[in-house]
Amino acid sequence: MLASQELYTAMLLKLRSMWPESVFDGDLPPDGTPYPFIHLGDTQDVAEFMVKNTAFGRISITVNIWINNPRKRGDLSLMAFKTRALARSIDETDSYGWCLSGCEESVIPDNTTKDPLMHGVLIFEYKYWRKK
Repeated sequence: MLASQELYTAMLLKLRSMWPESVFDGDLPPDGTPYPFIHLGDTQDVAEFMVKNTAFGRISITVNIWINNPRKRGDLSLMAFKTRALARSIDETDSYGWCLSGCEESVIPDNTTKDPLMHGVLIFEYKYWRKK
């Protein structure tokens, strides 16, 4: 399996273990979905190279968190904190070893609906290597 797919699946399973009804992948959830919710977004395989027959690379993966009450930014921050802890716990999948090397976090207002939203964006970057 591709490294990006293994990481995506591992992240999705970890997120759903904590928030079983509130995590979505692929399309955004349908209208009427209760807040807060998490959307597992895109991945980007930044580089891959070979050293002594072992593949190494970097992958970034984006996690989006939405909450519909700007006065509850602390709730969004707590979800982001827990998501970061989950991300740190991914260190191995079937074919790859993983090392979380960074996380970029933004919290921005979102006016794409009639209700004011807060949107948390977490971009995790992992280094990986193919296990033998």
